[in-house]
Amino acid sequence: MSEQALELEIEQTVYVILNPRAGKGKAKRLERKIRAALGNRATMVVTTEAGGAKVLAYEAAKAGWKIVVAAGGDGTINEVVNGILRAEEEGVAKPTIGIIPVGRGNDFAWALQLPTTIEESIDLIFSGRTKEIDAAISYGGNYPEGRYFINGLGIGFEPLVNFAASSFKRISGTFSYVIALIRVMINYPKAYAIEVTLDDTEFHLESQQISICNGRRMGSAFIMAPNARYDDGLLDVVYTNRPLRQRKFIPLAMHVLKGSQTNLEEFTEQRAKRARFYAPDHLMPVHVDGEEISLGCHEISIEIREKAVTIFA
Repeated sequence: MSEQALELEIEQTVYVILNPRAGKGKAKRLERKIRAALGNRATMVVTTEAGGAKVLAYEAAKAGWKIVVAAGGDGTINEVVNGILRAEEEGVAKPTIGIIPVGRGNDFAWALQLPTTIEESIDLIFSGRTKEIDAAISYGGNYPEGRYFINGLGIGFEPLVNFAASSFKRISGTFSYVIALIRVMINYPKAYAIEVTLDDTEFHLESQQISICNGRRMGSAFIMAPNARYDDGLLDVVYTNRPLRQRKFIPLAMHVLKGSQTNLEEFTEQRAKRARFYAPDHLMPVHVDGEEISLGCHEISIEIREKAVTIFA
């Protein structure tokens, strides 16, 4: 095969989706650098609206692209995963996913120890080294038909912090979550009374914070599930097992930064393939991979999908 033909084959194989709004506009500022690093080895498109990466990934899978790259943050990766897995539901072969982490938190890339620079990320994509990982799907809130995620789902305190951090126009990264944490503490949430089902086990829980994780870190710095693995076929469910007073929350949050909270009596860690949370008397805020599922819903359920995604890692 000639060099020209090889370049043409690669260009028709690798489809890069750049979300210019990722990282509060950081990705847009890096667009020229990403294009230069890719050269003529890929086709790159730029999203123009919220949710655009999901649509483009779905269309790319349907069109037969073998590699779809998410250039953005955890939200962009989430959209690409949703587009590809929705296409698979229609019988389409799944492309392999590449990651160029230029977002706000980059929690997924951190947990998988993916490269942090643009050049190294692109080199990995063209290296051919892949890994199969689990995904999960949540039903409820704004997505009764289901929304996939690969990093984590949060209920209660964590999504409130995430929503506040996302509202900042100029503050990004870990600092945005710290400021958001302080803001949420001013209007400290009461515990939610929740009926919980983990696989076939049912129990009552009063909690301000629940994390259902496939990955380890969320919110750019918080190790919500220190023992989670992307390929074990299980959800790690980590939660505060009692109502917590306001004065105790910040000291406990310091443990979450280190991932040592599961050693404390206030936290419980369990694993399951399926989970359901029902709060008949309260509305629960919920996010997946930093994206809003609901500002308040009564019920959310989650299922693991083993080895649902193949990525370069």
